[in-house]
Amino acid sequence: MTVGGHASPQPSWVLRHKVLSSAVGAVLLLVVIGAAGAVAGGEQGSGTASTTASSSVEDKVVAPGDEEEAEAVDEEEPEPVDTDGDGVTDEDDYAPRNADIASADDVDTDGDGVADYQDDFPNDPAFTTDGDGDGVADRVDAFPRDARYSVDDDGDGVANAVDAFPADGTRSKITLAMSNALDSAESYLDFQGFSRQGLIDQLSSEYADGYEVANATWAVDAVGADWNRQAVRSARSYLDFQSFSRQGLIDQLSSPYGSQFTVEEATYAVDQVGL
Repeated sequence: MTVGGHASPQPSWVLRHKVLSSAVGAVLLLVVIGAAGAVAGGEQGSGTASTTASSSVEDKVVAPGDEEEAEAVDEEEPEPVDTDGDGVTDEDDYAPRNADIASADDVDTDGDGVADYQDDFPNDPAFTTDGDGDGVADRVDAFPRDARYSVDDDGDGVANAVDAFPADGTRSKITLAMSNALDSAESYLDFQGFSRQGLIDQLSSEYADGYEVANATWAVDAVGADWNRQAVRSARSYLDFQSFSRQGLIDQLSSPYGSQFTVEEATYAVDQVGL
């Protein structure tokens, strides 16, 4: 085409064909979209790979405690052991090598039917209980709830250890009259020798001290005199006043009308003074 005497440029052949022109445009659009998708996909792929790699590294990092736990899980639980085959595992068995003993209840050394840990006398089948822990079985302890005492020979309820008359169930305490009789007995023995019976008679005589015979007897026994020694004292006293034959002095010392020592005591005394 000629415009103003100049030939105007002719449009491209492609542009002159509308169908072809539309097709080329569509192709170019697809190329552009494809390129943009590739770029975006590359960035996303890179991020995914980075995330995957990071996760992989994290999976490989194990905390200190986790490693031990993992090993513990991997180890198998040991099988329970029952060495004596009594049906109780060694861990729970009181005597794992004795099939007759599975617990403390099965240990009864003296065979009295009471387990050792419940038996105060595990080696004595005659006794099992000691309530007050004094070493005396309750069955033979007169005071099973009082560790201080265990014997009461006269059965008066007062222990021998604090009973002034452990063999006499009618009394257990020292009366004032008894205490006075004891004082008198000690005073007599400070001045001269007496036999046991002679001192009882002196204390209980109505012409002397006049104590009851029971109180006088208790006092003479309580004074704890050595009657052989008292016989020697009496023998020397007799010889200080007069002369005696051996037999005569024995008779004087042992006579019921004399000093009332036993013949054995009188003979001992005469031997000691040299007759």
